[in-house]
Amino acid sequence: QGGTGATISHGGTGYTYATTIGLTAGPLVPLVLIRPGTSRFVTLLSYDKSGSDYNGFKMTTESGQSDTIDWKCFRETTTNSTGYGMRIFNSSGDAVFHSASEYLKILQVNSISLGNPSFSSWPYTDITHSSYSNPYYILTPIGKWITDYVGPTPPIPPGMYHFYGMVIGIKKLSSTSVRVGWFNLANYNIPGAPSGTNTGWNPTVQLIVCQ
Repeated sequence: QGGTGATISHGGTGYTYATTIGLTAGPLVPLVLIRPGTSRFVTLLSYDKSGSDYNGFKMTTESGQSDTIDWKCFRETTTNSTGYGMRIFNSSGDAVFHSASEYLKILQVNSISLGNPSFSSWPYTDITHSSYSNPYYILTPIGKWITDYVGPTPPIPPGMYHFYGMVIGIKKLSSTSVRVGWFNLANYNIPGAPSGTNTGWNPTVQLIVCQ
């Protein structure tokens, strides 16, 4: 299953602002691949589930912004494909491969270690895949970071301070390169004085290039 030109809108300042894209409901676990746009960082936040069925996934982008993505969803299949081709069965008699079906292909895997972000510094790295044009990507995990604002800008109301919540996302640079980096998912004005908080979870990220 998949789609092209899906609009991902943030539209606000909180963690709840995300765009839900529907999937055909079913109990098989989905794996969503993303081809991002060139304007903004985007990231996959979560999968949606109703009862035992997965029925969608949530995407978000930079606070108050929007962009478009293409996407594909792969799932395990236990149904027999139709048409001519080579078919392989497991020991239980289930069809596990059919040459007429479209399967996920992993082309390249990059392990990425980003620096810790701060209110004024959002580290990123650029990844090139010269042999593969316009692929799809899996980015995991996306980390999380929070930081207080302690400088002179931007202007905030008296008696309040600014707060950023950040995650790691992906943005297209060209048909053969992407940027992986921290971006601002949430920002708030909060009453009180800033504590100088600058902490979070900054894992090694896996960027999986697929088609």
